[in-house]
Amino acid sequence: MTFEASEPSKRQRNRATYAAFTAHIEHLCRTDPGARAALRAGLRRDLDHPRTRPMHRLLTPRLPEGCDDKTAQAHYTVASLIAAQPRHAFSPDQGDDEDTADEHGAKKQAPREEGEPDERQAPPGPTPYGSSFGATLGQAVTAKGTSMRMSAAESRINLLTRQSLRGIHLHLPAAVNQVRTTDASIDWEQLLADLVDWQYQSGRISRRWLQDFYRITAGADQD
Repeated sequence: MTFEASEPSKRQRNRATYAAFTAHIEHLCRTDPGARAALRAGLRRDLDHPRTRPMHRLLTPRLPEGCDDKTAQAHYTVASLIAAQPRHAFSPDQGDDEDTADEHGAKKQAPREEGEPDERQAPPGPTPYGSSFGATLGQAVTAKGTSMRMSAAESRINLLTRQSLRGIHLHLPAAVNQVRTTDASIDWEQLLADLVDWQYQSGRISRRWLQDFYRITAGADQD
C-alpha cells in the first residue's frame, strides 16, 4: 500500500522538477541572448561534442543530483529545443516566472475565477501526464488554418515512435520545426519526462504518442 501510494507522489515530484527546469531555460533564453545561442548550438549533439561545452556551465547546476548521462542528455536536448525557438517566442512582456517555478514546480498561471478547477493539480489516476508530443502533432494537424498535412504528421509520428534513444534525440528537432509552423504548443516538461524515460519505457511512451495523435486527428481529412 505504501509503495503504491508513493509512486504517484514520486512522479508528481519529478514533474515539478521538470517544470522548474524548463521554466528556467525559457527565462534564460528570454533574458540572455548569449546563453540562448549557446544552448541552441547543442541541437542534435551529444554531451561530449565540442559545441556542447558552453552548455555545461548553464545546465549542470540544474540537473538532478547524481543523474546518469542519458538523463542529462534529455535535459540538454530539451534545453536546445527551447532555445532554438524563434526570437518572438520569448515575449519581452512576459512576466518572470522562474521564482514561481522553482518554488512550486510549475509555471505561474493566471488567477482562477471562483469555482474554476485548478489545472496545476494532478489529474486523478496513477500518473499525472501532461500533453504528449503525439498530442501536439495531432493539434498541429487539426488547428484552424494549419499548414501541416495529416500525411506529413503521420509520417513524422511513425518515424519518431520507431526510434532508439539516440534516434529520438536526432529526429526531434525536425519534428519540432514542423510544429512551429502551426499554433500548436509543446508541453516541454512532459517531453522532458518522456525523453528521460525513453531508455526504459519507449514502447509505452510511443504507444501513448500514437494513441494521442490518432485520437485527436480522428476527424481530420486524410490526404
